Amino acid sequence: MARGKKMEEVIVAETKDVDFGELELKIAKPSLNTDKTIAVNGNFSDLSTKIQSVVDRYKGTKLTEDNVDYVKTLKGQFASLRIGIERERKEYKKAYFDPAEKLVDSMCKELLKIVDEGESALGKQLDEYDQRRKNELTLVLNEYVQDAVEKYELRAEYATQIQLIDKYYNKTQKEEDSIDDIDRQASELAKKQKEYDNGVTLIKMECEEAGFLPDAYIRELQYKVASEIIMEIKQDKKAKAELKAKAEEEGKLVIGKTEDDELVQELKKATEIKEETTRTRVMRVTYKPAQAKLMADFFTKNQIAFEFLQTNF
Repeated sequence: MARGKKMEEVIVAETKDVDFGELELKIAKPSLNTDKTIAVNGNFSDLSTKIQSVVDRYKGTKLTEDNVDYVKTLKGQFASLRIGIERERKEYKKAYFDPAEKLVDSMCKELLKIVDEGESALGKQLDEYDQRRKNELTLVLNEYVQDAVEKYELRAEYATQIQLIDKYYNKTQKEEDSIDDIDRQASELAKKQKEYDNGVTLIKMECEEAGFLPDAYIRELQYKVASEIIMEIKQDKKAKAELKAKAEEEGKLVIGKTEDDELVQELKKATEIKEETTRTRVMRVTYKPAQAKLMADFFTKNQIAFEFLQTNF
């Protein structure tokens, strides 16, 4: 993919700014009608008409880079209206007591319903716009990731470690910087992949020479460097050789001619004891990679001869 690809924007007709004007709820002092009922007058109807006209004009508009900033400002004005209406309602109730409360609440409820409609609609549009932009940008970024994976020949287990960082989605983020950062991640993963492959090769060579199965040692590459594992194999090889030599030495009891009958008897007893107490068993042992060294140390410390016959039954 060519560098610098830009996300396609949805083109909509230009929307002209709407003059909000001085929109402020004003409620006159209550008065009594001839029938002794309370009359509450204010600019409810005029304010409702003006707000509704703004809501109708903008709630269905699709946003673009050209009008998104203005819509954000407009949404802020709706929030200011909501705060102002609430403030006027509370002040009016405090000044003229409860007789007008029910009527004022009803009128304000209707006004707030319209305001909520506009605020909610604009908020939903802004959320949808951001999500659409993120989805489209993700498609582009994933193509750059695939380019990097092919460039460095990453296997799946390493390719899936490349992350689309949050800063890639910032409007101030340059696309070239995102591409370079993806390439940096892929390059570092390629080094780890090569180090792992080299470690596997060295471990297999060392195990072949020592007569060990390499699987358990290879799994240790998840938390150890190859040089540490090679040293471990050499130590295990040395320990195995020492145990084997000791076992062979203990098994060689030659009883020859001797004038000391008691010595002959003791040698015979020692041989009988060795033959009686030495056993060979084949066991299936299940352990975690981190426990391999502990298991080997246990056998070595207790002078138990052992060898690996098969792994992963």
